[in-house]
Amino acid sequence: MGETKQRDYVFDTLRGLCMWSIPISHFTRMAGHFSHDSLSGIVYITINVFVMQAFMFLSGYFSKKPEKSRTIAFKTFLWPYILSIFFFYGIRTLLWGHATLYFDRPPFAMWFMLALFLYKVFQKNYVKIPHFFAITFVLYLFAGCIPFLTEFLSLGRIVSYFPFFFLGYYCTPEHISKIKCLKRWQCWLLGIVLTGISVYLAFGLKEIPVEWYLLRRPGAEIRVMWYTDVLMRLLLVVLGCAWIVLMFNVLPGKDNYLAYVGRNTMPVYIFHLVVRQWIRKHGITMGLFMLPEADSVLYYVLIFGLASLCVVVFSSKPVSRFYDFVVDGLYSVFMWMMNHIVLGFFGAVEKTLVGCGLGIVRLLERQKQ
Repeated sequence: MGETKQRDYVFDTLRGLCMWSIPISHFTRMAGHFSHDSLSGIVYITINVFVMQAFMFLSGYFSKKPEKSRTIAFKTFLWPYILSIFFFYGIRTLLWGHATLYFDRPPFAMWFMLALFLYKVFQKNYVKIPHFFAITFVLYLFAGCIPFLTEFLSLGRIVSYFPFFFLGYYCTPEHISKIKCLKRWQCWLLGIVLTGISVYLAFGLKEIPVEWYLLRRPGAEIRVMWYTDVLMRLLLVVLGCAWIVLMFNVLPGKDNYLAYVGRNTMPVYIFHLVVRQWIRKHGITMGLFMLPEADSVLYYVLIFGLASLCVVVFSSKPVSRFYDFVVDGLYSVFMWMMNHIVLGFFGAVEKTLVGCGLGIVRLLERQKQ
């Protein structure tokens, strides 16, 4: 029993770390002094080579029951996604004075919810397909060469992150135990190597734009050759898996604040995007004072500090309860409408049609008599 609790806390802690990293990534890009060959570039690239991969891995790991995954898919993932379309349309309108209501492109980072819905709702079917994991991996490698895998319905990302979900699905507790075998010096060495690779990607490989690491568009659209795209995707698999292994070995197994955040990720995921939009308009200083120099300590304190503040505030119990109250409340209203109005309407139509049919039959019988 104790071992199970410890394992669960490690997962929660990893999820919490990833959730804290996402606003850092977004705020770094929007802060006002972003450049590829700088500390900003190192931070942004480091986060984006493993964070969403780790999220998908964790989602797949806890999706061992395909039937249950299908049952909860709509309420847990698609419903918040649908609400976010209208919510962020309102936010953009308030901030910018105008906005376009898109249904073919997920707003901001909400592609993640659409992807998980599709992964889970069809999971019961595709897990039965022989060698399907190998198929998803090959598709991932060449996704950047396929012109229609774009931001339309986030098809590029849905295909590109699928193998990590599948990897988590096939991973067992025994595999996790084997992963968590590194000694302290090995963790330090792996961390130094991975950080060094991020530094090289930021300063020595500037021909790969940071946009590429989001895996949302074909390489040709951002001037990356097809063979470079494939090789970089291979490297990304290695880096993503290596960071996940490192995290499992260095993160604490006991309950902690990051584990708490990991159990309350959705409000942080949703509401920090509002702050991201505000930063996009006013900068990291929120328009209160002049923007610090690009590589000054204050500049990065503002980025990390504001990201941490978002995590603390939006994962708090009052905000989490408010989020659940709104999302679950609107879901209850929606289901009531479906059951009493929509289904009632179709039921009335069905009764009317049946009644008309019976009337016609009786009329024909009378004519025969």
